[in-house]
Amino acid sequence: VRLALTNNSSGKIAVHEFEAAKGALTSARSYRWGTISVSHKDSWTWNGESYNKRYGYDPNYVVDSFTNSATLNWTLWSGNKVESQVSQAKLALDSSQWGIAKARQQLKYDATDAYFKFMAARDNVKLSQESVERLERYLQDVKLQFDVGVVAKVDVLRSEVELAKAKQSLIEAQNTYDVTMASLNNVIGYPLTTVLDVKGDLSYSRYEKELAFCIDTALRQRPEISQMTDSAKSAQEAITIAKAGYLPTVSAVYQAGWGDSSFPGGNNYNWTAYLLTSWTIFDSGLTAGKVKQAVEGYKKAQEQLKQTVDSVQLDVRQTYLSLKSAEQSIATSSSAVGLAEEDYKIKVIRYQAGVGTNLDVLDAQVALTTAKNNYLQAMYNYNNYRAKLDKVMGAPVN
Repeated sequence: VRLALTNNSSGKIAVHEFEAAKGALTSARSYRWGTISVSHKDSWTWNGESYNKRYGYDPNYVVDSFTNSATLNWTLWSGNKVESQVSQAKLALDSSQWGIAKARQQLKYDATDAYFKFMAARDNVKLSQESVERLERYLQDVKLQFDVGVVAKVDVLRSEVELAKAKQSLIEAQNTYDVTMASLNNVIGYPLTTVLDVKGDLSYSRYEKELAFCIDTALRQRPEISQMTDSAKSAQEAITIAKAGYLPTVSAVYQAGWGDSSFPGGNNYNWTAYLLTSWTIFDSGLTAGKVKQAVEGYKKAQEQLKQTVDSVQLDVRQTYLSLKSAEQSIATSSSAVGLAEEDYKIKVIRYQAGVGTNLDVLDAQVALTTAKNNYLQAMYNYNNYRAKLDKVMGAPVN
């Protein structure tokens, strides 16, 4: 999990989105204050030969002009448009922060799931090897009995077929092991060809929390709910922004200028200050259309929030019930393994004593392998659902 949080690109992308949201907030806040712009203009004007002669200038006389200006423009009121845009930027920043939490929770689950899949694949290879070795020993016994004329050739052939099937299963298990290793490398940010080795076994400890507690925790902690809440608030601010089209905009402007015929044009100072009120009286339904769009967007965001809350509750309920089902399967499959082992031993002894059939032994072998695989799958399912329950509950990742 630590490696995934450090190396995986998903977490880094979420952080970059958060930093970009910071920049967007700074940009939105800038509209609260005035802007200062300066300009410098160099111009050379020839008014024409006849004009210059008429006024006593040289026919090729060129008028030099160097002017400078500085303008301060400050929007005093915009119908609360700027204020709502700042609020939207703050909500986007908050949402992106929840996005980091969401990405970290997903990375934790992805790393945990990939790790458990790798462990399960490793254990499945061991089970497949055990099955092959068990059938090889049994085949040797069958061949010995065939050599002394106790059993028929068909028993040897059937045992060889079962051994070949077990070897094929081992090949598939080994391939799954290699694939899950590559997947784990991908999640934790290692080269895909890195050879990994994990220690220990899949463990089981009873989960004591009640379903109601899990749902309540998820409703308080899931980042998706917080993000959709921010989205609904932002959509509400969009209505205010749209309605600003009905209202006037008031700006204060101060302009200062300098200009003369000598560079850099620093003489002849002048200034102008004025208030500018701009009000669009008729816009052919443009503002009305934007308001309608914003209102429907807000209603949509509210429904999406409700949908997210329902989805979160469903996620928790499904994961919790699956966890409890896997917990029951562990107990059942564990007992089945013991029974299958005993049954296999009995069937082998009966076959060796001549009172059982080869088919009985091979069926018992299949049942034993199946029971062990079921137990392994139950252990993987339980650990996986336990990790997923933390994710769907929105457990913080430190």
